Amino acid sequence: MISQTKVCYDGAMKTLLATLVVLSAYSTQIPAQNTPPTITLEAAFLQMAINGNLAAVQEFVSKGTPVDSTVDDKSTALMWAAFNGHTAVAAYLLEKGATVDLKDINGRTALLYASSGPYPETVGLLLRHGADVNTQGKAEGFTALMMAAAEGNLEVARVLLLNGATVDIIDRDGDTAKKFAMEKGHTAMLELLDTQPVKIPPR
Repeated sequence: MISQTKVCYDGAMKTLLATLVVLSAYSTQIPAQNTPPTITLEAAFLQMAINGNLAAVQEFVSKGTPVDSTVDDKSTALMWAAFNGHTAVAAYLLEKGATVDLKDINGRTALLYASSGPYPETVGLLLRHGADVNTQGKAEGFTALMMAAAEGNLEVARVLLLNGATVDIIDRDGDTAKKFAMEKGHTAMLELLDTQPVKIPPR
């Protein structure tokens, strides 16, 4: 027999999903290759993480939503919280057992998501929880340091370097973090990277 609590929860989720369908038409678009494609329960959970709505994320988890729930592109709530620098949400998900180095369909981890923005606190949190600082996405071969260098996120780069990021890893096109900084005209970033020792990891 379905309990009254579950009926209330199901009703609340249906209301939430209906609201998200309306809101999604007016929301800022996220990169197409990662955007949750449909408003399912999992997508609604990820949307709350994207928005940094800690209370809603906690409610989903308390009602049984797995913290590592994914949508079609295999992205997780942790990845999207990291992408927008929602450190408190990311910390809660990790506390509840989120897998720090899960990869999306393009082989990107939460650390790569976080490193594309100016979020050194989020990056530091992920590294303290064991994120692989030199992991590479399988589609482009980008590292977190490459992401930070391309965007000119100097503080993020410093955190990554302090935690063992390697400067001279190459992506699928043979480019390094230094090349990204140079092409984007990030002089301070290039100066920082030039002070780092060359330590190409074994393949």
